[in-house]
Amino acid sequence: MLFPTMSFALFFAVVLGVSWRLNDRPTAWKLFMLAASYVFYGAWDWRFLALIAGASVVNHGVALAMAPRSGALRRAWLVVGLVVNLGTLGYFKYFEFFTESLVRMLTPFGLEPHGLVRSVALPVAISFFTFQGISYIVDVFRGDERTYSLLDVALYLAFFPQLVAGPIVRTSEFMPELHHRRNPDAVDVARAVRLIGRGLVKKVVVASFMAELVDPVFAAPGGYGAFTVAVAIVAYAVQIYADFSGYTDMAIGIAKLLGFSFPDNFDRPYASASIQEFWRRWHMTLSRWLLDYLYIPLGGNQGSPFRRYRNLILTMALGGLWHGASGTFIVW
Repeated sequence: MLFPTMSFALFFAVVLGVSWRLNDRPTAWKLFMLAASYVFYGAWDWRFLALIAGASVVNHGVALAMAPRSGALRRAWLVVGLVVNLGTLGYFKYFEFFTESLVRMLTPFGLEPHGLVRSVALPVAISFFTFQGISYIVDVFRGDERTYSLLDVALYLAFFPQLVAGPIVRTSEFMPELHHRRNPDAVDVARAVRLIGRGLVKKVVVASFMAELVDPVFAAPGGYGAFTVAVAIVAYAVQIYADFSGYTDMAIGIAKLLGFSFPDNFDRPYASASIQEFWRRWHMTLSRWLLDYLYIPLGGNQGSPFRRYRNLILTMALGGLWHGASGTFIVW
């Protein structure tokens, strides 16, 4: 189920009304919203509901196991959580990519491991709820967050507005709002409607129009002249920005109508004066996730120049791979 569809409009109309009716009954609200989020997720493929539910159980269990412990045992439970999260993400998103790459490397040497490559269905939103699960257990490990109930964790990972395309919401941003009564009079409806309207225009109008220019050229670039290819490249930059930022604009607006304030995800990235500034403005919640949970733990900009550049290259390469399971994303 995607935002700019009639089926989602009908779904959200029901969810919005029931949500505010249950506002004074926190447990009932959480159960209803979790059920609605699972309906939203299961509309794509109900079989993968077990995956997101399993991620909730694992991250909740790891956090509970870590909380009363310290030292090596606490770290061991964190490693367990990271292995399960990253292992699941790696299998579904990268198994086919890595096995195909391995076969291509071995074939020139006469080695063709038959049966190694197989198609693996990619569950929608697995990157987003995996990263949110990792941030939860890491924050508990660091002592920055307390543990929460299984219902809270499940809703945090599955909350449908940000599930498909972000923004990546931290536990510290979601849980306080989850545990406070939402005031319908405090909802900035005008801004929410502006965000949803702006997102619809970006995604349905701008991105779709640009796709008509881009898709034929990218499918067969050899059949077009240099000028047309250059125009298509610029159009693709507009298309991918309008598509992605449009969807997250809608997500932030939809969450706001439900009483939640999500962080902004884009800040006019093409107005940046440098590549460094661009990354501070493009998919901002991912950039700060990579900064706080990968770059700084690796050592950040501390140590020798070699270590600093190693940390930077690893972070950016993994950030590229996160965007897509392809060698071109690593190079990019």
